[in-house]
Amino acid sequence: MENVKAVVLDIDGTLSPEISWLALTRDLGASVATHVSIYEEYKAGKIGYEESKTRLIALWNSTGNANFSFFHDLFENLPLADNAVSVTDTLKAKYDICLITGSMDMYAEIVAHKLGVTKWFANTKLHWVGGSLTDMDYELNQSARKLEQFLGFCTTNGYQPQECIVVGDSENDMALFEASQRGILVSSDATNVLSQHVWKQIPALGNLLEVIAGTV
Repeated sequence: MENVKAVVLDIDGTLSPEISWLALTRDLGASVATHVSIYEEYKAGKIGYEESKTRLIALWNSTGNANFSFFHDLFENLPLADNAVSVTDTLKAKYDICLITGSMDMYAEIVAHKLGVTKWFANTKLHWVGGSLTDMDYELNQSARKLEQFLGFCTTNGYQPQECIVVGDSENDMALFEASQRGILVSSDATNVLSQHVWKQIPALGNLLEVIAGTV
Protein backbone atom coordinates (compact mmCIF):
# COMPACT_ATOMS: atom_id res chain seq x y z
CA MET A 1 0.00 0.00 0.00
CA GLU A 2 1.32 3.43 -0.89
CA ASN A 3 0.68 7.01 0.18
CA VAL A 4 -0.15 6.36 3.80
CA LYS A 5 0.02 9.72 5.53
CA ALA A 6 -1.51 9.15 8.95
CA VAL A 7 -2.17 6.50 11.57
CA VAL A 8 -5.28 6.84 13.73
CA LEU A 9 -5.20 5.01 17.04
CA ASP A 10 -7.93 4.00 19.47
CA ILE A 11 -7.06 4.12 23.19
CA ASP A 12 -9.17 1.71 25.29
CA GLY A 13 -8.21 -1.86 24.44
CA THR A 14 -5.63 -0.69 21.91
CA LEU A 15 -3.11 1.70 23.46
CA SER A 16 -4.34 0.74 26.92
CA PRO A 17 -5.39 -2.65 28.32
CA GLU A 18 -8.08 -0.94 30.43
CA ILE A 19 -11.58 0.22 29.54
CA SER A 20 -11.28 3.68 31.02
CA TRP A 21 -14.97 4.12 31.86
CA LEU A 22 -15.07 1.00 34.02
CA ALA A 23 -11.58 1.56 35.45
CA LEU A 24 -12.68 5.03 36.52
CA THR A 25 -15.78 3.72 38.28
CA ARG A 26 -13.80 0.93 39.96
CA ASP A 27 -11.00 3.18 41.17
CA LEU A 28 -13.40 5.85 42.39
CA GLY A 29 -14.79 3.14 44.66
CA ALA A 30 -18.19 2.84 42.98
CA SER A 31 -20.06 -0.19 41.71
CA VAL A 32 -19.01 -1.27 38.21
CA ALA A 33 -22.12 -3.46 38.01
CA THR A 34 -24.34 -0.44 38.65
CA HIS A 35 -22.44 1.56 36.03
CA VAL A 36 -22.96 -1.19 33.46
CA SER A 37 -26.63 -1.45 34.38
CA ILE A 38 -27.14 2.31 33.81
CA TYR A 39 -25.43 2.08 30.42
CA GLU A 40 -27.42 -0.98 29.36
CA GLU A 41 -30.72 0.65 30.36
CA TYR A 42 -29.84 3.76 28.37
CA LYS A 43 -28.69 1.72 25.38
CA ALA A 44 -31.96 -0.27 25.44
CA GLY A 45 -34.05 2.90 25.60
CA LYS A 46 -35.37 2.18 29.08
CA ILE A 47 -34.04 5.49 30.40
CA GLY A 48 -33.26 8.73 28.60
CA TYR A 49 -30.04 10.61 28.03
CA GLU A 50 -30.42 13.07 30.90
CA GLU A 51 -31.42 10.38 33.40
CA SER A 52 -28.50 8.17 32.40
CA LYS A 53 -26.04 11.03 32.93
CA THR A 54 -27.63 12.07 36.21
CA ARG A 55 -27.52 8.54 37.60
CA LEU A 56 -23.93 7.90 36.54
CA ILE A 57 -22.66 11.21 37.93
CA ALA A 58 -24.58 10.55 41.14
CA LEU A 59 -22.95 7.12 41.36
CA TRP A 60 -19.51 8.68 41.03
CA ASN A 61 -20.32 11.52 43.42
CA SER A 62 -21.53 9.03 46.05
CA THR A 63 -17.91 7.98 46.57
CA GLY A 64 -16.82 11.46 47.59
CA ASN A 65 -14.03 11.24 45.03
CA ALA A 66 -15.60 12.76 41.92
CA ASN A 67 -13.43 15.85 41.79
CA PHE A 68 -11.02 17.17 39.17
CA SER A 69 -7.85 16.26 41.05
CA PHE A 70 -8.94 12.70 41.78
CA PHE A 71 -10.01 12.10 38.17
CA HIS A 72 -6.76 13.57 36.85
CA ASP A 73 -4.55 11.48 39.14
CA LEU A 74 -6.59 8.37 38.43
CA PHE A 75 -6.28 8.80 34.66
CA GLU A 76 -2.56 9.58 34.97
CA ASN A 77 -2.08 6.23 36.69
CA LEU A 78 -4.07 4.06 34.30
CA PRO A 79 -1.53 1.89 32.48
CA LEU A 80 -0.74 2.03 28.81
CA ALA A 81 0.16 -1.06 26.83
CA ASP A 82 3.77 -2.07 27.47
CA ASN A 83 4.96 -0.84 24.08
CA ALA A 84 2.49 1.99 23.48
CA VAL A 85 5.14 4.70 23.81
CA SER A 86 7.78 2.99 21.66
CA VAL A 87 5.29 2.05 18.93
CA THR A 88 3.86 5.55 18.81
CA ASP A 89 7.31 7.15 18.78
CA THR A 90 8.32 5.00 15.80
CA LEU A 91 5.12 5.84 13.93
CA LYS A 92 5.50 9.58 14.62
CA ALA A 93 8.80 9.61 12.75
CA LYS A 94 6.97 8.80 9.51
CA TYR A 95 3.26 9.47 9.89
CA ASP A 96 0.85 12.01 11.30
CA ILE A 97 -0.71 10.50 14.44
CA CYS A 98 -4.21 11.06 15.77
CA LEU A 99 -6.00 9.49 18.74
CA ILE A 100 -9.76 8.94 18.52
CA THR A 101 -11.41 7.42 21.57
CA GLY A 102 -14.84 6.66 22.92
CA SER A 103 -13.56 7.76 26.31
CA MET A 104 -13.49 11.12 28.12
CA ASP A 105 -11.65 14.26 27.11
CA MET A 106 -9.49 14.41 30.25
CA TYR A 107 -8.26 10.86 29.72
CA ALA A 108 -7.65 11.36 26.01
CA GLU A 109 -5.62 14.50 26.69
CA ILE A 110 -3.52 12.74 29.33
CA VAL A 111 -2.77 9.79 27.05
CA ALA A 112 -1.97 12.13 24.16
CA HIS A 113 0.47 14.03 26.38
CA LYS A 114 2.18 10.81 27.50
CA LEU A 115 2.63 9.80 23.87
CA GLY A 116 3.62 13.24 22.59
CA VAL A 117 0.59 13.39 20.27
CA THR A 118 -1.10 16.73 19.66
CA LYS A 119 -4.15 15.60 17.67
CA TRP A 120 -6.86 13.79 19.58
CA PHE A 121 -10.63 13.45 19.83
CA ALA A 122 -12.80 12.07 22.64
CA ASN A 123 -16.43 11.04 22.77
CA THR A 124 -17.26 12.72 26.06
CA LYS A 125 -16.60 16.18 27.50
CA LEU A 126 -16.61 16.43 31.28
CA HIS A 127 -17.88 19.64 32.89
CA TRP A 128 -16.41 20.94 36.13
CA VAL A 129 -17.52 23.70 38.50
CA GLY A 130 -15.16 24.54 41.32
CA GLY A 131 -13.37 21.24 40.82
CA SER A 132 -16.59 19.19 41.10
CA LEU A 133 -18.04 17.15 38.25
CA THR A 134 -21.43 18.62 37.32
CA ASP A 135 -22.25 17.33 33.85
CA MET A 136 -20.93 15.62 30.73
CA ASP A 137 -21.70 15.62 27.02
CA TYR A 138 -21.91 12.04 25.79
CA GLU A 139 -22.77 10.44 22.45
CA LEU A 140 -24.33 6.96 22.67
CA ASN A 141 -23.49 6.15 19.05
CA GLN A 142 -19.74 6.14 19.50
CA SER A 143 -19.15 4.68 16.04
CA ALA A 144 -20.89 7.60 14.32
CA ARG A 145 -19.13 10.09 16.57
CA LYS A 146 -15.74 8.55 15.85
CA LEU A 147 -16.43 8.60 12.12
CA GLU A 148 -17.38 12.29 12.29
CA GLN A 149 -14.14 13.03 14.13
CA PHE A 150 -12.07 10.94 11.72
CA LEU A 151 -13.49 12.65 8.66
CA GLY A 152 -12.94 16.02 10.32
CA PHE A 153 -9.31 15.08 10.99
CA CYS A 154 -8.89 14.10 7.34
CA THR A 155 -10.48 17.30 6.03
CA THR A 156 -8.49 19.57 8.34
CA ASN A 157 -5.20 17.96 7.35
CA GLY A 158 -5.91 17.44 3.65
CA TYR A 159 -6.00 13.64 3.76
CA GLN A 160 -8.27 11.19 2.03
CA PRO A 161 -9.64 8.56 4.46
CA GLN A 162 -7.89 5.89 2.39
CA GLU A 163 -4.55 7.58 3.15
CA CYS A 164 -4.98 6.70 6.83
CA ILE A 165 -4.42 3.46 8.70
CA VAL A 166 -6.91 3.03 11.55
CA VAL A 167 -6.02 0.83 14.53
CA GLY A 168 -8.69 -0.27 17.01
CA ASP A 169 -10.21 -3.17 18.86
CA SER A 170 -14.00 -2.88 18.98
CA GLU A 171 -17.24 -2.29 17.13
CA ASN A 172 -17.10 1.45 17.63
CA ASP A 173 -14.06 1.47 15.32
CA MET A 174 -15.89 -0.29 12.49
CA ALA A 175 -17.05 2.84 10.67
CA LEU A 176 -13.45 4.09 10.63
CA PHE A 177 -12.22 0.74 9.36
CA GLU A 178 -14.72 0.91 6.51
CA ALA A 179 -13.99 4.55 5.65
CA SER A 180 -10.23 4.08 5.52
CA GLN A 181 -10.29 0.57 4.01
CA ARG A 182 -7.10 0.11 6.05
CA GLY A 183 -8.43 -1.00 9.39
CA ILE A 184 -6.15 -2.99 11.67
CA LEU A 185 -7.96 -4.92 14.40
CA VAL A 186 -6.04 -5.51 17.62
CA SER A 187 -7.39 -8.82 18.89
CA SER A 188 -5.91 -12.23 19.63
CA ASP A 189 -9.32 -13.83 19.03
CA ALA A 190 -9.33 -15.44 15.60
CA THR A 191 -13.12 -15.76 15.78
CA ASN A 192 -13.68 -12.05 16.49
CA VAL A 193 -16.77 -10.97 14.53
CA LEU A 194 -14.89 -7.92 13.28
CA SER A 195 -12.13 -10.02 11.70
CA GLN A 196 -13.90 -10.39 8.37
CA HIS A 197 -14.44 -6.64 8.06
CA VAL A 198 -10.88 -5.42 8.51
CA TRP A 199 -7.80 -5.08 6.35
CA LYS A 200 -5.44 -6.72 8.84
CA GLN A 201 -5.64 -8.30 12.29
CA ILE A 202 -2.86 -8.40 14.88
CA PRO A 203 -2.85 -10.13 18.28
CA ALA A 204 -1.30 -7.18 20.14
CA LEU A 205 -0.14 -3.61 19.65
CA GLY A 206 3.47 -4.79 19.55
CA ASN A 207 2.80 -6.42 16.17
CA LEU A 208 1.68 -3.15 14.56
CA LEU A 209 5.03 -1.90 13.29
CA GLU A 210 5.83 -5.15 11.56
CA VAL A 211 2.44 -5.26 9.84
CA ILE A 212 2.64 -1.64 8.67
CA ALA A 213 6.23 -2.03 7.48
CA GLY A 214 5.25 -5.05 5.43
CA THR A 215 2.27 -3.45 3.73
CA VAL A 216 3.15 0.16 2.98
